[in-house]
Amino acid sequence: MPHWPASAGQFFYEVRKMKRKRLPLHNNKWVRRIHAWAGFATLTLMLLYGLTGLWLQHRAVLPLPGPHTEKSSEEIVLSTPLASPDELKALLQRRYADMFEEGRPQITPPQTLPTPDGPLTLPARWELRGVTLSQSVAASYVEGTLLVRTELQQANVAASLNRLHRGMGTGLPWQLVGDLAALAMLLLALTSLLMWNKLHGPAARGIALLLLGALVTVLVALL
Repeated sequence: MPHWPASAGQFFYEVRKMKRKRLPLHNNKWVRRIHAWAGFATLTLMLLYGLTGLWLQHRAVLPLPGPHTEKSSEEIVLSTPLASPDELKALLQRRYADMFEEGRPQITPPQTLPTPDGPLTLPARWELRGVTLSQSVAASYVEGTLLVRTELQQANVAASLNRLHRGMGTGLPWQLVGDLAALAMLLLALTSLLMWNKLHGPAARGIALLLLGALVTVLVALL
């Protein structure tokens, strides 16, 4: 005489076992490895972003030194007018090394304005800006003149960290590192979702927390 309860129990056990084998993402070793590798590989960068973010966010209410720049200005007298924005860029590169390698001149075209004595035509204006972590230079030139005006800003440590946090004056390598950090954060978020059932509870609770966090984020951003 067959033992139906034992056979039925064994059958359902095998079904549950097959389901677990079919989609074991919550307990997959590669999910856990990706989560750990992404976290450790970007740990220093995440700490840097977190500390500088807290510093910059609360510097107005806490006794923390804020970003500060020392400003100065210079004038470059020319012997002949510059013929093109490229000549302006070459002149600035010679005077301020490694400052204007990636900068693009911004050109304001000539403008004609009405005056009591008749129309007045303003020459074109060329502007160029170079930024590094420690300093920045903004140059302007009016077409046809013999003078280039520059404004210099020397950044303190807090201002340099602010630029580092925002990716200003850092160059291509830091931008690539920032992109890798963003991808790592996406991997951390996705692998955390996959591991939720195994570590913390049912999927419904995780979905509810996810929706609640998204709602709070949107409401805070809009207020």
